[in-house]
Amino acid sequence: MKRRQSMLRVLVPALMLAMAGVAPTASRGQEPDSAPSGLSAADEERLRMLSDPEALKQAAARDKLRTPFEFYRSQVAPSDVLPWVKARHWHGLTVEMRANLDDYVGSLQTTPIEIPGSASDLTFGREARLVKEQRSRLGMPILLPRAAGVKDLPVEMIREGAIRPDQVYSAAVRPLAPHQMITLVLSKGANGGYAPWGRLNATLPATLDREDVQAADAFRYYRLVLPLEPDKPLLPTHPLTWTAISHIVWDGLEPDVLSVSHQQALIDWIHWGGQLVMMGGAGPKFSVLRESFLEPYLPADSSGEGRALTVDELAALSAAYRPPPGAVAAVAPEADPNFEAQRTAIYGRGRGPEFGVSPPRRASYDAPAPIRPQAGRPVQVAGLRPRPGATVVPIGGEGGATLAVERRVGRGRITMLAVDPTDPALASWNGIDTFVRRVVFRRAEESSVALGTASGSVEAVRCMQGPDLSWYRIAARDADAPSPAPAPAPDPRLEMRTYVQPNPAGGETIGVDYGFTGGEIRLPELGGVAEWRDEARIPRLGRDALESASGIKVPSSSFVLKVILAYVLAVAPLNWLVCRVILRRREAAWVVVPILALGFAVGVERVAAYDLGFDSACDELDVLELQESHPRGHLSRFVSLYSTGHGRFAIRFPDDPTALALPFASGRSIAGEDRTTSAWRSYPVPALEDFTVQPRSLAMFRAEQMLDLPGPIAIEEDGPRRTIRNGSGLELRDSTLVEYLGPGEFRETYLGAIAPDADVDLDGLEPRDAPAQVAGFDGPDPSAMLAAFRNAWEDRPEAVGEVRLVAWTPGPASGPRFEPALDRHRGATVVVAHLRYGSPPSPGGRRYDLTAPENE
Repeated sequence: MKRRQSMLRVLVPALMLAMAGVAPTASRGQEPDSAPSGLSAADEERLRMLSDPEALKQAAARDKLRTPFEFYRSQVAPSDVLPWVKARHWHGLTVEMRANLDDYVGSLQTTPIEIPGSASDLTFGREARLVKEQRSRLGMPILLPRAAGVKDLPVEMIREGAIRPDQVYSAAVRPLAPHQMITLVLSKGANGGYAPWGRLNATLPATLDREDVQAADAFRYYRLVLPLEPDKPLLPTHPLTWTAISHIVWDGLEPDVLSVSHQQALIDWIHWGGQLVMMGGAGPKFSVLRESFLEPYLPADSSGEGRALTVDELAALSAAYRPPPGAVAAVAPEADPNFEAQRTAIYGRGRGPEFGVSPPRRASYDAPAPIRPQAGRPVQVAGLRPRPGATVVPIGGEGGATLAVERRVGRGRITMLAVDPTDPALASWNGIDTFVRRVVFRRAEESSVALGTASGSVEAVRCMQGPDLSWYRIAARDADAPSPAPAPAPDPRLEMRTYVQPNPAGGETIGVDYGFTGGEIRLPELGGVAEWRDEARIPRLGRDALESASGIKVPSSSFVLKVILAYVLAVAPLNWLVCRVILRRREAAWVVVPILALGFAVGVERVAAYDLGFDSACDELDVLELQESHPRGHLSRFVSLYSTGHGRFAIRFPDDPTALALPFASGRSIAGEDRTTSAWRSYPVPALEDFTVQPRSLAMFRAEQMLDLPGPIAIEEDGPRRTIRNGSGLELRDSTLVEYLGPGEFRETYLGAIAPDADVDLDGLEPRDAPAQVAGFDGPDPSAMLAAFRNAWEDRPEAVGEVRLVAWTPGPASGPRFEPALDRHRGATVVVAHLRYGSPPSPGGRRYDLTAPENE
């Protein structure tokens, strides 16, 4: 024994010296704790045990007291501090953890979450492979149908086939109101200069009391996300988890910091309505973008000719962006003896909210605030050389120095600012609030849009809603999306505040109590964008088309009443008369009742049964949305499954890593019916598992993904000549070109069929309407959905000038694999191609500047 210990004393130092020369490496997914010697904590622990055998016994005793897993933290991208989640949006949840006792192979999943309007619950999960005592980061996409009041999301570690989980962890979440949007700041260095933006009027409703911190937090428009490590931002990797982000502020960050998946997701986000604003000023902030993934989309090139703004240019900038107007407080008359005077000042004599009269619209800004640069620190502007097709935003009107250059990229925009808004001279300028609202956020004046009203027992706040705060849209989700149901307005004499620039068009009234009596804040249910709603118009049209194509019909109420009446007559009077008069044995009626019940059950089943000719069948109606020349499309699937017997299906997407799928609520669930639990697995293969189909009935699910195409469907211009080229590889039928010329002005031109790789000349074509019905197709009828996309428009400045092609192609998009295999799978795909958008709306237009002329 002594000899063995002496050998250990010789070998252990040698081993430590040998291992110290090899620094352990960790992958992105696993980050072992490192010791000062260069060894991991686990390696040092093993070496210590070799030199001290008694430590083995102590370690074994400690292991008995340790939990199987150690959870360090959970995060929801893009915020690495506060885990913001929004109801009906997909988010990327990441859990940082390690296995303490042994290597682990199992799953990380949420507890079942109820899907409203259906008899299904759902778990979100992924495969979990952990190495003992090594930190791992496991990420997966999740969607919460409801977020209000949710503070924790239980997740569990469980092995395959286990009844109970090995350990449960509560991941913290912070709910966002439906109208609130995230603004992400990506900077090369410190980002503290953007923190004051959270207190600007541009990010808050004007009717809000800034001293009420809870109310300001519940109703704010934009939430700024400032990464703790600016050079390592926590970005969502899945392109469909960017829907809650409206703006990204890019301040000198090197593009190579972003991984390839982040770069692709960012490009997709911009094409579907994301707004990327790049900051200029002093320094080579734009030179790092050369030969990057963003370079083809930039509106301008850096000329390298930066300079300082002159005194006249500073005065023109100050005059163009005057400080915003303040809010006039109007409190209840019992608390303020000057209530009547304040009301008269706002509404005019003899007018007020109790008479249902809106106050006059007033364009009142404060006087221009001077910009005062510090001595020796002038305001610098970067030299920008606009590219063809870009729009220049000048300082103080036409002919002024360049303030910004911007261009549309798909539905979104990229803006390159020549100045840096965090420059001390601009940051201390009172007009920075108006500048940020109009140029950076491109947010309209509250008095120029229809506001929603969030009201409680004491407070009423008029708020802008999601469609006015973000350009991001997904056609299958947002086309004629429903608005929250209105609630009765509160007593106007109890309103605490009234905006000096009220909404002239009125707005919805949403009943919300956000806790001014000391209770917990409740989220205001104002309108949002890009929400995964099964009751939205396009999903409803898809559901109706699938039900009609299946041939299965829900028995009518008259049929049900007739069956019930016949059964009651047969069981009671007829049964008794037969047994009493014919059989002369009244007691036999009790024996006949079960026979009658069984006979009626078999008869009703036979009458209501419908034989499809297949044991299992699938109908699918897809929506493929394309943006300008972008070679990727967004695909939405609406799918129905039929089975003659009780079946459990697994729908896998082996070639579609961006696929997301959920059970599709039919809207016909009833209280007390049996609930089933399905599972969405995002890794290693995206799959919807344990999807239950009841005998002789339909079960539906919907899925979304980003799809790579051979090429785009694009409109090409050669002088006055315009042609459409179909590079998608799809046969387009009943193609219709729709042009949005302005509010209420449309032009529709029917083009017919367009073959793959074919060109269609638009010159000389007369406008004519598309046919109302699709003819000669055996499958789900896309006619209603085609009409909806031809007529779905938003009267907003960013939509003016859009040219859209609406068509359909036979057959569903390939991709999903069904287990067990189906006997029949048919469908159609509706194609919505946004061929062109107009220029970005000017920040000096009437919608953004109340002092602008009416025609702008």
